Amino acid sequence: MSVVVYVPRDAAALSVGAERVATAIAREAKSRGIDLTLKRNGTRGMCWLEPLVEVVVGSERYAYGPVTERDIPGLFAADFLHNSAHALQLGRVDDIAYFASQQRLTFERVSVIEPTSLDDYLKHRG
Repeated sequence: MSVVVYVPRDAAALSVGAERVATAIAREAKSRGIDLTLKRNGTRGMCWLEPLVEVVVGSERYAYGPVTERDIPGLFAADFLHNSAHALQLGRVDDIAYFASQQRLTFERVSVIEPTSLDDYLKHRG
């Protein structure tokens, strides 16, 4: 089963290296023989933590950030794909105080779905 990793692709995240982070994650997973699905999403709004990398473990998403290209080998070595401890580990996304205090309406699905994915659109009922 493929591990799912989210890396934002919006302007804020791209400006601080999200594309390099996504490329490094894909490259490192391939070199380690790890089946990984990389999904690109929008930022959750904590620009000071961008690029915010999220890993799906079970039915939960866990955050690491801010992540740089140089951090990727260490994240893999620490087994971040299974929510293992690392200095950049922020915990379960829904438990992060900044997010837990919000009630999103208009941007409810930003960072939750891959904006160009019809499957994500359908899975989240449009």
